[in-house]
Amino acid sequence: MADELRSHLSIDGHVSTLAFRSPLSVQRDAVPQRDRGAHGRRLLGQLQELTDSIVAFEEAREALGLPERRGMSIAVEFSPRGAFDYGSVEWKRDGIELLTVLAHVNSDVAVLHVPDGKLSAFVKRVTEYIELNNPKGTAPKNASLVNAIDNIRRAAFAELWTDTAEPPDDIQPHWFQIWLRHTSGSTAEVVDQFREQAVKVEIQVEPGYVSFPGRVVVAALGTRAALEHAAELLDLVAEIRLIEPNAEFFLSELTPAEQADWIQDLLDRTTFTVGDDVPHVCILDTGINRGHPLLGPALDVTDTHTYDPAWHKDDHAGHGSEMAGIALYGDLTVALNTQEELEIPHRLESVKILPPEGQTPPRLWGAITAESVGRVEVEAADRPRVFAMMTTSVGHLLGAPSEWSATIDQLAFGRAPVDITDLDSDDDDAPWVSRLFVLSAGNVEWQYWNEYPETNARSPVQNPGQSWNALTVGAATTLTQIDTKKYGTLTAIAASGHLSPASTTSVLWTRSAWPFKPDVVAEGGNGSLDGGIHVTVGPESLRVLTTSSDPTGEPFAASGDTSAAAAEVARICAYLRARYPQYWPETIRGLIVHGADHTEAMRATLPDETKRADKEQLLRTFGYGMVNAAQSEYSTAHRPTLVIQRQFNPYHQKENGSIVLGEMQLHDLPWPVEELQRLGAAQVELRITLSYFVEPNPSSRGWQSKFRYQSYALRFAVKAATEDDDQFKRRINKLERVPEEDAAFNDPDVGQWRYGAQLRARGSLHSDIWTGTAAQLGSKSKIAVFPVGGWWKDWKEAKQYDSEARYSLIVSLRASDDIDTDIYAPIAAIVEQEAVIAVDVDVGSTDADLA
Repeated sequence: MADELRSHLSIDGHVSTLAFRSPLSVQRDAVPQRDRGAHGRRLLGQLQELTDSIVAFEEAREALGLPERRGMSIAVEFSPRGAFDYGSVEWKRDGIELLTVLAHVNSDVAVLHVPDGKLSAFVKRVTEYIELNNPKGTAPKNASLVNAIDNIRRAAFAELWTDTAEPPDDIQPHWFQIWLRHTSGSTAEVVDQFREQAVKVEIQVEPGYVSFPGRVVVAALGTRAALEHAAELLDLVAEIRLIEPNAEFFLSELTPAEQADWIQDLLDRTTFTVGDDVPHVCILDTGINRGHPLLGPALDVTDTHTYDPAWHKDDHAGHGSEMAGIALYGDLTVALNTQEELEIPHRLESVKILPPEGQTPPRLWGAITAESVGRVEVEAADRPRVFAMMTTSVGHLLGAPSEWSATIDQLAFGRAPVDITDLDSDDDDAPWVSRLFVLSAGNVEWQYWNEYPETNARSPVQNPGQSWNALTVGAATTLTQIDTKKYGTLTAIAASGHLSPASTTSVLWTRSAWPFKPDVVAEGGNGSLDGGIHVTVGPESLRVLTTSSDPTGEPFAASGDTSAAAAEVARICAYLRARYPQYWPETIRGLIVHGADHTEAMRATLPDETKRADKEQLLRTFGYGMVNAAQSEYSTAHRPTLVIQRQFNPYHQKENGSIVLGEMQLHDLPWPVEELQRLGAAQVELRITLSYFVEPNPSSRGWQSKFRYQSYALRFAVKAATEDDDQFKRRINKLERVPEEDAAFNDPDVGQWRYGAQLRARGSLHSDIWTGTAAQLGSKSKIAVFPVGGWWKDWKEAKQYDSEARYSLIVSLRASDDIDTDIYAPIAAIVEQEAVIAVDVDVGSTDADLA
């Protein structure tokens, strides 16, 4: 008999804040040893060549009527790769700015903007390298810098091109993203200044822009030759990327022969929640046809919007209405084939982001998304929402942030980008409002499904699915049944519980630091092969039944792929927001992942002797597994889930002005110790999910030190069964150790974690499962959450080091359903008793008591 479904347990308290220092240190490859005289003289010669080129450079600018130059961009080649912290060459006194870092096979190229007259800063350091020793007299002065430099030269277009796709090599105009330096003046002033200068090199700049810390992104039309000219002559250009084409949706033409009375039967059994304060799924798509009888009751006319006010609000293509049906009902096959009452706790909103004719001009999708979010928030600012977007673009990013994905991360984080030119702005005092985004991972085109699953491994998650803060959803399927009498030559492509043939993956991102994407998978339907060769999208039994945009003609549609999967996850998120209105978007995202798990078919892809690389491929194919609405929403007697929401200061400024790691949080959770000890050797699981949103820094400047993408990063550690409290704290916190203590502090339980500390340390969502005996678990109630590096810490000039980080920590204990014990009740009793005490203290207090 199934366990009774119970609410999760929200824990307030059971935590202490401690000062924190990481016991780990950064290890870099050694720089090569050089002949200081020969090497130094060669670099001085290259610097002199740069100085000599300034006259011709200035004449070219003057001929175009450009204002007096403010500096030049140079390329500094370092070897070996990763041997140097490139942020340390941003010499503030000299105004030198790092623009980009490009990785080559054996070296890195750092592109720097050097103000007029400041090449002398390099000349000075190289001269000191030749003539002086360090204070100890053991090596040349500045050796760590100068020995790492191979060459210094003028930066060319190739050094400012940071897209993984090759730049176009024809003479036709193309759309590009131009990332501009923003070191002074307002954002609008920077854009206006660049627009005026760009015209003189035959580049057209579109209206609109997106801003990030230190950068402004605009869309520009021009030839490669014009871009090369701009890269050479225009001071403001920091990097250049391609603008990708919009990916096509798959709009199924298969329509089940359903009857109108089925719709009426479902309506008679359905209760639609009303009110401004109930959760809404906001679908950014092709619009929604609210004339459909299954959609209209959940979509007010005032909640339909368009990106362009001139567009009609109806669904011109059908896709948005299909997604709306899934976001409300899930697979309609389930809802129609039952007589149970259905209560829908959420409603819909719609923003049409695709125009009725043709595609949206492929400019700045981030700006389009931000504007569309603003449309609904102006109308109902405080409404709890889940934003669902299935539009993707085809690119070659391989996990690197884009203007679009970073905009979504900024919107999810919930405040305006840091303006490093105006750090005292009133915007800093505006409240942070985090947002929950659900994105589709993007689809493998159906023509390639006959190469399943190899083609899925070769097809990377599409932009903006690499967003750190969003829930990116891939597709899996349990739909494999085909009517052999009707379709005798068809066979299902994917096995039950396996990846849908449409789903993209991040397998090609393996061995990178980018997050695992998709985060989870959900039902996305299947396809079939005719005669084992020819691909068929369908038949209907392999697709997800949903609403169409044509209620009078064909009221139902067969849909699927990662779009349908994302709509299903958005639906589950809305249910969670309705049940737990106090939970943050970070928590809802964490619960989706926390409830997911890999199916038997997914786990069967692992070899018998599983290595870390095999586990990474599993995560980059299926994410954390198939979503499970019940496990995300409910606890049971055998699987209690504890939810903690906290915030703290990850970084701290010392009296000497340096920025260091700040605090850690030590959670001592209410634990059913007696019940676990009574179970003894029975196998149990402990699952932990840590979810937080980062503030993005997407410029391609090496992704290290102050140019890390993430504002801050957090990790968790759990007390081992054989450790006492003191040993645990000394293992994770250097400040808990005695001076000069050099004993090894490894996790004694390291072999019992499914993924381990290194593999789970990707992105801003970390989930892992420990397996052991109940007796061991009884000693594992202490969990630490602590910071590691981020640009808030390393970018001192941005003045974000005193900002608070917030996180959601989700903890589940799991025992077999066959065991006759209740491990939920003792935790609930402690939580309830503490709540009663808290109320008694509050009621009994007076102003005098609190003075």
